[in-house]
Amino acid sequence: MNRHSALIALPTVTLLALSLAACTDNPQNKKDDASASGDTVTVTITDDTCEVSPATLPSGKVSFSVTNNGTKPNEFEILAENKLQIESEKENIGPGTTTTVTTALEEGTYYTACKPNMVGDFVGLAKFAVTKGEDVSVDSDTQAAEDKAITNYTGYVKDQVGQLVDATKDFSDAYTSGDTEKAKALYPLARQHYERIEPTAESFGIKKAGDLDGALDARVQDLSADAGKKPNDPEVLADWTGWHRIEADLFTDKSEGYKFESGAERKKVADKLNEDTKTLYDLVYGKVDGASGTFELKLSDVATGASALLEEVALSKIGGEEETFSHTDLFDFHANIEGAEVAYGNVEKLVEAQDPELAKKITTNLDGVKTVLKKYQTGKDDEGNILYKDYSKVAAVQKDAGEAPKDTDYTKAQQELSDAVNALSEPLSQVSGTILR
Repeated sequence: MNRHSALIALPTVTLLALSLAACTDNPQNKKDDASASGDTVTVTITDDTCEVSPATLPSGKVSFSVTNNGTKPNEFEILAENKLQIESEKENIGPGTTTTVTTALEEGTYYTACKPNMVGDFVGLAKFAVTKGEDVSVDSDTQAAEDKAITNYTGYVKDQVGQLVDATKDFSDAYTSGDTEKAKALYPLARQHYERIEPTAESFGIKKAGDLDGALDARVQDLSADAGKKPNDPEVLADWTGWHRIEADLFTDKSEGYKFESGAERKKVADKLNEDTKTLYDLVYGKVDGASGTFELKLSDVATGASALLEEVALSKIGGEEETFSHTDLFDFHANIEGAEVAYGNVEKLVEAQDPELAKKITTNLDGVKTVLKKYQTGKDDEGNILYKDYSKVAAVQKDAGEAPKDTDYTKAQQELSDAVNALSEPLSQVSGTILR
């Protein structure tokens, strides 16, 4: 969390657009129309399966006929090769119903998956190959481009929050049961779902903008500065909730003053974390209104999302301020870069149409920062999650909410990472000016 960051309000603008249709929810008796206008894929859903046939089609317009044979409402998603960016989706497919999702797909590798009750991990994640066929071109349909970018990025935010609910519950269960090592292992992995959407999340609020982010992701350094007291002062700790409060309890010694005295205190903060995460879920899925009414993203949120993620890494996270107790910052960097890639991916075609050289520079520098970050991977866990080194072993970092390092104190590795992040942040900051007019 960066408590000083803010979303920049930009005017609604005119764009070039992709001739890709948004998801449509057609009655079953219209399946023949969909088939006539392109290839049709059959998707059969149960509560624990998601079968897609065929799994290969030529590029162009594609209709997915989706039948839910399960007992729960379900969601069908078509994902990009990175398994994060949503190309098209349909939520709330009721038990016993059939719907059609129509979109246009370029040649490439995609993934299909389902998500019962729109929460938790994917079910039936499977590769979907699109071979060379019809061209999918950029045209002048301005509104279609705006709608697609907003719809797909909104879907991505919902998807990450849905996974965050289950990941938070798994983490908090380990934490409150006393399984400290499991809780430590799950901590950075669960947080990645939040880190991928952080600039958007910072605006979330129920009573006022940002209050949910403050409850979930507040840093004690900011709270202590506001109070004019030391970070471990009892008055500061009394009002501190969220991920980093649990981080301080998990990753410090009792002598440092951050440990809880009882299991009841741990359960209280864990319950609050789950409660606030569920409120976040209800907000983005429109079950409750926020401070600004119904949750809704604007095109400017998509256009600025990528650069905002990188700016926060460059300005504060590079010094280890975010994960000052656990030093799991490299996991956060990984998630921030993934989130930036998805946000940019939703407007990439528009940038290419307006400024091909800028698009090329972003792609090159994105590959560059990922290459640098890869140096600090230590392998994968049993679930396939990428693991990283302790950031304090790589960089000069702020420890236990103490003094932050100056950039002149950076290690060679830290400076290389900082340079790579800045090299990507600079062209990403030009995206808004390129596509928003």
